[in-house]
Amino acid sequence: MTTAEKSTGKAPYHHGDLRRSLMNEAILIIHDTGIEALSLRKLAERVGVSQTAIYHHFKDKQALLGALGMEGIHQFGAEVNSVLLDDSQSAGERFEAFVLAYMRFALANPELYELMFGRTTWKLGDNEEFKHSARAAFRRYGEGLRQLQLAGSLPSHINPLRLAQVSWATLHGLCRMYIDGLAFTPQDVEEITRYAISMLRVALEMKPGSEPA
Repeated sequence: MTTAEKSTGKAPYHHGDLRRSLMNEAILIIHDTGIEALSLRKLAERVGVSQTAIYHHFKDKQALLGALGMEGIHQFGAEVNSVLLDDSQSAGERFEAFVLAYMRFALANPELYELMFGRTTWKLGDNEEFKHSARAAFRRYGEGLRQLQLAGSLPSHINPLRLAQVSWATLHGLCRMYIDGLAFTPQDVEEITRYAISMLRVALEMKPGSEPA
């Protein structure tokens, strides 16, 4: 048993699961104390391994943050983007479900959301794989809107890319204001989000519960 194992009381990790354990523990640290407080040294102590062992999986803290951002993007896609493909609902219902799912994911996972769409990973990192995954998440949303238009559920004069950009920017700004502590309660955010949906419905002539012509 190593010194780290004695001090933490944790058993050695089996080969292959250390990366997963590091990421899980890093998320807990960020949730408890913030992104700035995360360090590879602290992470090594919490997991019960040497700091050198971490470098086999992440070359530095920024690489770890990029991996966590990708984790968030994958979770986001699984929970959010699928609602646009639910053909059991009308276009209006799917659009509303997507917007609300986005908002609720961001508020429930503020640390992951910061790593997905914040300056920590976008301005300070050089992880192209992460950035490709993040951009792909947006493209899936835009493509979902385009498919709704092709099915006749969105007016033909609407530019689906611009709609995706406007709605995403509105959601992101609202979620960032809450996460950064600038304004609002979770209840305020949901109410404002629903109001934004109503305004977009009017602009798109997409009435609640309406079906394609």
